[in-house]
Amino acid sequence: MTAAPWLDTRLKVAEHAAAVLADEYASADVWLVGAFAEGLAHQHSDVDLLLITQKAVPGPGSRLIHGIRVDVRAVSESTVDDWRTLLDAFTVTRDGIETFRTVRARLSDLTLLRTARPLSTAPDRAAILVPEQRATYQRWALADRCEVAASLAEDLLGLAHSGLYPHADLVWDQLARVVAQAETVAAGAPLLGEKWLPSLLSRDDAEPFRPVPALPEPRWLSAAAHSPFFASVQARLADALLALWPTDAEPEPVDEAGLGGFGWLPQRYSDGWFLRRGDARVPLTAGRIRAWQKSAARRARS
Repeated sequence: MTAAPWLDTRLKVAEHAAAVLADEYASADVWLVGAFAEGLAHQHSDVDLLLITQKAVPGPGSRLIHGIRVDVRAVSESTVDDWRTLLDAFTVTRDGIETFRTVRARLSDLTLLRTARPLSTAPDRAAILVPEQRATYQRWALADRCEVAASLAEDLLGLAHSGLYPHADLVWDQLARVVAQAETVAAGAPLLGEKWLPSLLSRDDAEPFRPVPALPEPRWLSAAAHSPFFASVQARLADALLALWPTDAEPEPVDEAGLGGFGWLPQRYSDGWFLRRGDARVPLTAGRIRAWQKSAARRARS
């Protein structure tokens, strides 16, 4: 963590709260979680702690310490084990998405595990997740962002075709943030709130903050027939997915004209690659997704 005063103050408050909770709940573990566990906070940020007990207990709720609110989430060890099970493998197919639905409903809980950090009161504590589970979290989180992007793209199709261009502009701005979230997840960050994107996007840069990359100006009137502006979304999502599912397959011919138009976006499930537009899903080989990505990148630069 950096030496910013509000970070240092909150770290001391978190350590004090963790020591108190350890006294109140015998044999319990206390973890720092959320954005602050990733070193992200502002001068009015709360502190989030995860209290893991042997058996379910009434939650201690929130408390104020030196004017800083500490929110405590209490869960049992068996609940944490249930959450971990969802991170044992990335298992979702085009014909079987029940596990994906469960994971998406629990993604905020899984993010607690992904961000959990021991405090100085217990520096030698083993991590909640092993590296393989952290990698699986990354894939679930990216798949979630791709699902959200596909849903927004479907809205854009309907809004543009209906001539509701001011509404489409708002969805387009929202899509820009979702694509940026996908890129930060692909780079190894947990799925945190949108307000932290400028910090997450600059994690590997010399600059302290990088703004969310803007998408090209949309041309809604001609979107159905000619939409090169959408290629930027397609290429960036494909790049994010290929970062987690790299392939050295040689590019294979793909229907670039039919599958490269407005609304088509890439996704990757455990049974392979596919393109999605609304309810339509077209499976692709690794070679074809590479060709499709290269085509989208060319159109995005044109």
